[in-house]
Amino acid sequence: MKMYQKKPDQYLKNQVMSASPNKLIEMLMEAGIKNIRLGVLALEMKQVVKAGEYFIKAQDIVSELRYSINSEIESEIPDQLIQLYDFMYNQLVIGNVDQDIQVLQDVQKMLTELLETWKELTEQQ
Repeated sequence: MKMYQKKPDQYLKNQVMSASPNKLIEMLMEAGIKNIRLGVLALEMKQVVKAGEYFIKAQDIVSELRYSINSEIESEIPDQLIQLYDFMYNQLVIGNVDQDIQVLQDVQKMLTELLETWKELTEQQ
């Protein structure tokens, strides 16, 4: 069993280590979306503790995305993204505490739309 677990871990490690900064952001967003989705499913199955674990992972990811923003760029975009990530983080906390599936799904939708925009922008480079 341990050998089986090490192979996916090694694959993920290799993926992360060889990824470009843009790809890392994309991977983080995808992981955030996945954790919210899994948390909502766990909530629907009344697995509150498991759901909370997924939402905390999603909060950590959103926090990481927020702090990865280069705020030295002279544009309104970094500040807007920081505000958006702060909002998403706060909504994840509220959704987790209140077990409010709609709030959580709204954050998932925002993160999905942000990911789609991110992919479009990075494909143009």
